[in-house]
Amino acid sequence: MTEVRLRPFEPDDADWIVERHAALYAESEGFDGTFGPLVAGIVAEFVDHADPAREAAWIAEQDGRRLGSIFVVHGRDAESAKLRLFLVVAEARRQGLGRRLLDTAMAFARDAGYRRMELW
Repeated sequence: MTEVRLRPFEPDDADWIVERHAALYAESEGFDGTFGPLVAGIVAEFVDHADPAREAAWIAEQDGRRLGSIFVVHGRDAESAKLRLFLVVAEARRQGLGRRLLDTAMAFARDAGYRRMELW
């Protein structure tokens, strides 16, 4: 097995993100069928309107298999960012991958000039 790498989100990742979030939250939190379309809307908004200087997303991947995601998007004001679509699949947990994704997102947010991060 190769090392897990973090790479920039690509539009081809959208279906995986929607499916994984919908399945995970249905199983663990009892969310209904409306959650997948909500996630799809968030991803579509990012694909269509992301400002690369202020918004970014990453996919954790190993041997071509997606293991996690995280997004940083603008918040309610110029100093606030939102952390969105943060996910690590069950089989990749407890290996520090969530911390790597979070550290990457937070470093980007600092470099982009955000002073606050909110979790949504």
